[in-house]
Amino acid sequence: MTDVVDIDIPQANASPRKELTFRVVVLGLLLAVVMGAANVYVGLRAGMTVSASIPAAVMAMLLFKMLFKDSTILEANQVQTCASAGESLAAGIIFTMPAMILIGFWDSFDFWSVTIIALTGGLLGILFMIPMRKVLILNNDELAYPEGVACAAVLKAGEDQGNEGAGRNLLFGGLLGATVAISAKLFGLISGTLEAASVVGSRIFYFGGDLSPMLIAIGFIVRLNVAILIFIGGAISWLIGIPLLGGADQFPVALDGAYELWSTKIRYVGVGAMVVGGFSSLYSVRHGLVAAVKELRNNLTSGKLLEHDLQRDISTSTIMGLGIACIVVLAFVNYRFTGGIGITLLSTLVMVVMGFFFTAVASYIVGLVGNSNSPVSGMTITAVLVAGGMLWLFNYSGMEAMVATLGIAAIVC
Repeated sequence: MTDVVDIDIPQANASPRKELTFRVVVLGLLLAVVMGAANVYVGLRAGMTVSASIPAAVMAMLLFKMLFKDSTILEANQVQTCASAGESLAAGIIFTMPAMILIGFWDSFDFWSVTIIALTGGLLGILFMIPMRKVLILNNDELAYPEGVACAAVLKAGEDQGNEGAGRNLLFGGLLGATVAISAKLFGLISGTLEAASVVGSRIFYFGGDLSPMLIAIGFIVRLNVAILIFIGGAISWLIGIPLLGGADQFPVALDGAYELWSTKIRYVGVGAMVVGGFSSLYSVRHGLVAAVKELRNNLTSGKLLEHDLQRDISTSTIMGLGIACIVVLAFVNYRFTGGIGITLLSTLVMVVMGFFFTAVASYIVGLVGNSNSPVSGMTITAVLVAGGMLWLFNYSGMEAMVATLGIAAIVC
């Protein structure tokens, strides 16, 4: 779920400004590939993703100012939207698809399955979001969309003041990250890891960390409260949780024991906390969900969607047609995974219902605290538990149930 950028729309009597052009499409796709690849690496390496909205807005503004003197703020906005959308799709894939290999269903990644899930799942989320726009954006004073406001400020500043300051900072950050990475990995001048563990009685005490330019960069991007919360979670897990568990006599090497306790016990505490957070998010947006369902029902009854000034949603028939097409394609993917009609129908139904609800949850969280703070992994785990529970209730188990659960979670995510 990308953030909302508030860019002034030209009035009807004003000359039209270029917005969706060929150069926008090309540059947007290039940045989407770069941001998506970077976020895949960050997510697989650090277990979390960062929003590309603000970096994409800065890069779009800089590139347009350097390459095209006649560019408009609307073009830059389209580019940052494309780039941040590519990053969001990458986040949805990396939290689910690797599990297909871990459970032994795949020997290697199935390119077409992953591509279809990302494409149709992302499109289905956009279609779900359209009837929620009035509820969550136009008629909602509670949601400030902080990253959308920040992106708009970046784009407007670029249009008004040029790119000198932003370009200098972007270049400095890139050179700093490259210097640290080259010093550590190429020349070995800096140690990338510092860690130690010792046994006191039956307790294992661990202390350590990695010097990673990527993780340091994440600290610059996320807010201070998010960084502090992540630090608190890590400190409680490694500095308090592992010593409390004890069992040092089971491990001849203290460092190996610390990692084993974290892998087999400690991290599941975090999973449980994330599940509670996911259900808490659902509860907090219950009123918005009800309002969105009513809005969709009214749209279907009237036969058309909201019209507000120059902002127009696509027709209900188009939404329904595209939505049905996406569901059919995803049902085919589910059938390829499971090979059974019954479990395919059930998993597709669960996927549609959960997709609608989690679209609302993600939209609400993005509007409240920004896209960087949206707990995608927590909602993914919640989706896995709910989907797995539904399949269990209908007596599905084994490999087909695991694969169907991961398919649902990937599409929802």
